[in-house]
Amino acid sequence: MKLTELEKDVIVAITENEYSDVPGDPVWSFSIDYNTKITKKNQISGVVSSLVKKGLVVSQGWDKDDVVYLTKKGIDEYHKLKVKK
Repeated sequence: MKLTELEKDVIVAITENEYSDVPGDPVWSFSIDYNTKITKKNQISGVVSSLVKKGLVVSQGWDKDDVVYLTKKGIDEYHKLKVKK
């Protein structure tokens, strides 16, 4: 699957943060803000929306108390990203 650098960054940020380091664990959406290279919150929500459309992420809203997590397909993409490093 073709992913942009921002999409890759958000996938990693969802998994590798202070709230979770296990792919698939739900995290609060605000944790992505602190763990990505993206500086604008509206840009993060746009990237998350794109990942949802691709079936890689589930987002239950976009508020600081909402959760996001990788789907099975998203976990597979995360592992591919980690192998390439």
